[in-house]
Amino acid sequence: MGSYETTIDTLAGELARVEAAFRGLTGPEWAASTLLVPVDPDLPHWTVFELAGHFDISIGLTRMLIDGRGDLQPARDRTSFFINPRSETGPVVYGYAYTMVEGKTPADMPGVLAETFGKTIEECRALPADTVGPGYFAPMQLDEFVASRVVEAVVHGLDLTLALGRDTIATPEGIALTASILDDLLARRTLGRRPADLYDDLAWVMAASGRAEHLDNRLPLIG
Repeated sequence: MGSYETTIDTLAGELARVEAAFRGLTGPEWAASTLLVPVDPDLPHWTVFELAGHFDISIGLTRMLIDGRGDLQPARDRTSFFINPRSETGPVVYGYAYTMVEGKTPADMPGVLAETFGKTIEECRALPADTVGPGYFAPMQLDEFVASRVVEAVVHGLDLTLALGRDTIATPEGIALTASILDDLLARRTLGRRPADLYDDLAWVMAASGRAEHLDNRLPLIG
């Protein structure tokens, strides 16, 4: 799985690319609709602006774990973090993004993300891998939570580039780690391995996360 330091480096690389992509957006690009379909299909899709709000929340959860650290027993890992009913978590996640950007403008968000991303990486480097704190659903070790944030950064980075019609900005290291976590998720939730035509890690991440259609009825694994 690689060392904790390597996982932090991978997350830092993903976040640097995401931050740079958000910094260069025009007004119409901030208003572009993402392809993410809410649990309630009657609700509007997030725009790139709300996606930035979700990035701030999802990565910022790492700092909440660090702030709440203590003598806790880990109850989830990098894979089981993603085992939850979307019908319950989806509406909450959807609404949080709107709450996060309330009172802000697109011009504010690059600075907001830079602060959240920078402090997250800095604080992770200052603590040992076995630090345990609240991981949103249940207590998690910091190294496991950081790995789950790589998945968030890669998958939602895809949402950003898909909304803008651009090529992926994900790093090879980020894609490989995300693919391995999704392989493990498939093994825990269903039977068998990823479909043979999805041997390429990026293609696998796209299909397993629902960012590309696939005929395998086990997919997508996450929304």
